[in-house]
Amino acid sequence: MQLFPPPTKSIRGELHEALEIKTPYTKWFSRMCEYGFAENSDFILVRQNCQTNNPKNPTTTVDDHHLTIDMAKELCMIQRSKVGRKCRQYFIEVEKQIYIPIS
Repeated sequence: MQLFPPPTKSIRGELHEALEIKTPYTKWFSRMCEYGFAENSDFILVRQNCQTNNPKNPTTTVDDHHLTIDMAKELCMIQRSKVGRKCRQYFIEVEKQIYIPIS
């Protein structure tokens, strides 16, 4: 399984932000999974302990995900925004280039 982004990065900070999603990450990701994406096939769950500024609760667990390239591409293509439109146009153009007959 090829994952996007590489295991040292997260979509919380990368894809979600790049697509300029206004919905909080956890709500957005669970809604995207309704499209039929499957854990351990299209993405893997990564739990991280993060520091807080709260002395009574110094750490919190944050869920993150590592995606296959196909899932990342599909997420880009289904976003209804200017950035989503640019992604769709990019992938359409790339596919046109791939399928141009070579003379």
